[in-house]
Amino acid sequence: MENISSFPMPKKNWMLKALSFFFALFLWYFVVGEDKVDMNVTIPVEIVNLPRDLVISNQFKKQLEVTVSGQRSLIRGMADQHISRTVDLSKAAPGTVVIQNHPDSISLPRGLSILRVQPPTLTLLLDRLIQQKLPIKPILTGNIDNDFLLNSVTVDPPALEISGPQSILAPEEHLNTNPVDITGLNKSTVKQVSLALKPEIADLIGEPVVAVRINIDELKKEMIISDIAIDLDIDDVTDSEVIYRLLPPTIKITAEIPQSMIQATDNIKTLFHATVFPVTLEPGRTELKVDVESPPEAKIISIKPETVTLKITKTETLKIKP
Repeated sequence: MENISSFPMPKKNWMLKALSFFFALFLWYFVVGEDKVDMNVTIPVEIVNLPRDLVISNQFKKQLEVTVSGQRSLIRGMADQHISRTVDLSKAAPGTVVIQNHPDSISLPRGLSILRVQPPTLTLLLDRLIQQKLPIKPILTGNIDNDFLLNSVTVDPPALEISGPQSILAPEEHLNTNPVDITGLNKSTVKQVSLALKPEIADLIGEPVVAVRINIDELKKEMIISDIAIDLDIDDVTDSEVIYRLLPPTIKITAEIPQSMIQATDNIKTLFHATVFPVTLEPGRTELKVDVESPPEAKIISIKPETVTLKITKTETLKIKP
């Protein structure tokens, strides 16, 4: 009987084994035989477990420059693995904390090693986290028109509530706006203004904008206007046998009048209209209050007299007896 092992190997099996050999050689070249290199990579710093009542009050390096040694393909693959330098502050207290960046403080994939870390240390200043409400103070420059008066200045919002380090917020009493120029203003207006912040405050709240409302009134002059005639509101009465007399027939008004209105009016008396409204038209004497209408811009300070006497008389009572 012939030995089966003496038969030649099928050509197909031989080709598969050759292909497997070359494939294994290919993998060895790119995995085992790949040259090792030293490369610089950046690794982010991740702060974890910071107590709620603490805050980091200083600027620190958010990324580390790390020199990594290993196969080039493994180093390039680090970007997909979200590797970071984790700093656990669960046991931290207010004060200065110095973190050592040792090579073994960063976990790398197998086959890679760390040669150098820059910076070698991180310095963190931990402070108490507080909330403080700071009023906003408007800063004005220039002067308004000479015929006008700056009545008031308000800010919306009037204050900002800020959360931040105690060492930064505690000394602050208010926040200033950037200068608001009011040169030549002759009417009330609202301006959108940013705040003039210290850099450390700006880092906490950014660059907020507030509305500064500037309330301007026109200057007024106090004047005394005499001999203002009083009208009697009895238009619907046609009785010719009745005589109506007002005692006195005129009043004197003291009022504050805007400068522009004074300049534009030839006769100041025409700005005011005095009237009395009788309740009864029976003969006799009645005390009536004087009602005065004026432009809304004018302010009446006093009316003298405030009341007058209406005397109603029948003409027959005035006839002379023979």
